[in-house]
Amino acid sequence: SLILLLLLFCFLSQSVAESGKIPILIAQHRQDYDHISKEEGKNDKTLVQQMRKGIFQFGRFKSPDTIQQMLEKVRSPSKFKYFYGKDGRKGWICTTKIGNDWVLAESRQVAPSCTCEQVLEAYLEGELQKRWSNDKVKHVTTIPHSCSDTDQDDYYRQDFVLHSQRIITSHTGIMRYSQRIRVDKISSNSKQDEKEKQLSASYCVLVDLNTTQSSTTNTKPFNKLSVYISLQPKDTDVNIYAAGVFQVNRRVVPNLLVFDASGIAGNLAGKGTLWLSGHFEEVKKSAEKLAKWSSSNSKKVMFESRKLVAAATRSEDTFPERATKETRRHE
Repeated sequence: SLILLLLLFCFLSQSVAESGKIPILIAQHRQDYDHISKEEGKNDKTLVQQMRKGIFQFGRFKSPDTIQQMLEKVRSPSKFKYFYGKDGRKGWICTTKIGNDWVLAESRQVAPSCTCEQVLEAYLEGELQKRWSNDKVKHVTTIPHSCSDTDQDDYYRQDFVLHSQRIITSHTGIMRYSQRIRVDKISSNSKQDEKEKQLSASYCVLVDLNTTQSSTTNTKPFNKLSVYISLQPKDTDVNIYAAGVFQVNRRVVPNLLVFDASGIAGNLAGKGTLWLSGHFEEVKKSAEKLAKWSSSNSKKVMFESRKLVAAATRSEDTFPERATKETRRHE
């Protein structure tokens, strides 16, 4: 009976967790990537100038290959370095100094044994971000905005409160900002069933600074940002590529060393997002342990189940007899 209670507890816990999930809002949907880049034909100087002027934006529905080929104009593919953290996050990261307080940060990682939809749900879950970046993130709130009654795309508003960070001999103070997240879906309308479509769907996520919100204050860590995230299914895993262009807010982050800007930007779009691989690695190991436990204890669970069923059956069989005796006694 104890085993059954434990299984029931796990089931109820999972049901409660699923009921609190943030719904996935799709801004726009296309059957294929837009492989034509607006930056094609432009040299590296033009691209750098756009980034420094703050007019650069990642295009919608772009494939990760298209984005990476474009960014090779400002950095070499060999700049990616493998990172493995003590907390389990792992992947490839790259940070490039653009100049004028602008930084390009990128990361590549693999989330094992999951779907793109599960990665999106985890990415939007504020408590997970806080747990994996507890030394930097103080609080995260994600609010879905459905714009079905307007011509605007559905989006998420995500409010961050960051811990004060030490920079050399000073501190940044508590940092606050709000960002807008739009999720675009890429999948064909072929004659696949819904499960196959879900497994084959890819997603492009675009993030920018939400300057109209009061939660974006003068203590934000950067003045501008443009982030691109790609989620692509690969067998039972999900390939994740992220790239972000940031302008560091020098009122908050002192201009003591250029490394300061690169470090903060790298943590936000580089190491800071690698927790997704660590999270799903944990989920995978937990599932494997549960499967192993279930396999080794299946006979015990069956035995306990049969005992409960037999006990319940005996109660039903003896109840009428007991009731008859009570009736006769009163008669």
